[in-house]
Amino acid sequence: MSIGLAAALTACGSSSVEVLHTGTGGSGADASSSSGETASGGASSSSSTGGAAPAACKRGIAYGYHSVADLTALSKGIGWWYNWAAKPDNTDVAAAYAGLGVEYVPMAWGEASLSGLSAEVPPDARYLLGFNEPNFGSQANLTPTQAAALWPQIEDFAKQHDLAIVSPAVNFCGGTCNVADPFEWLDQFFAACPACKIDYIAMHWYACDGSALTWYLQQFESKYTQKLWLTEFSCLDGSDTSEPAQQAYMKAALAILEANPRVVRYAWFTGRSDFTPSIDLLGADGELTPLGETYVNYPASCKP
Repeated sequence: MSIGLAAALTACGSSSVEVLHTGTGGSGADASSSSGETASGGASSSSSTGGAAPAACKRGIAYGYHSVADLTALSKGIGWWYNWAAKPDNTDVAAAYAGLGVEYVPMAWGEASLSGLSAEVPPDARYLLGFNEPNFGSQANLTPTQAAALWPQIEDFAKQHDLAIVSPAVNFCGGTCNVADPFEWLDQFFAACPACKIDYIAMHWYACDGSALTWYLQQFESKYTQKLWLTEFSCLDGSDTSEPAQQAYMKAALAILEANPRVVRYAWFTGRSDFTPSIDLLGADGELTPLGETYVNYPASCKP
């Protein structure tokens, strides 16, 4: 599929995506693609927390503020989760996730979050997610040059704690942006920091059909050598965001993501939302929605 920047911006940069997360670190309300794959600087699966084996190699969720009951319901079909922060935001969940076999992945959301990494990142972490949508004025809002200047702090922390590093997560931006095109932002970032350590490339995507997702992944695959983490996706930027539309898109997207060996991990957005409930994986406490049932029960391409 070939789409131009204007069309991509229309599909992916709507204001609805810009308001998904609020505040620094807020939650907003690996064939070889095993979750234990060793990357440069990253731990192998033998260094896991000692809890139950992950339920799925790639599949995760982008969500915070869930309960132990929520995570228990999700755990039969996901192997990891993150919440746009450096630590779990719920102490009960922080004590339970390892035993449920669901790995927590911390994030350095933006510049202000860097000072808290040492105190907040759990000792069992194996990866560190980079800045959240830095090209968006409403998110981390870091120019490529600014992000490159801060990146040595990411690298130092990751080296000290033996963490693999995931790049800043980019998307097409509409509205207030420092760089609208995610590929331009990444290219400028790498030009400003040619020796920067990046083990995986992260991106977000909110269009609503499988062909657009395939096109998007192919752009990253053709430009960069690293494997990929799709750390946010759902159907938000289509004319139809109903529950049937979410079901259809999810099944198409999961087939694509599970079959693609360059995609190491992916995370549906989100557990519960205030603005588009049709994307919710969770209903009442500890209960999956029909969409959630589809997500956790869809066949995984690799299981430990």
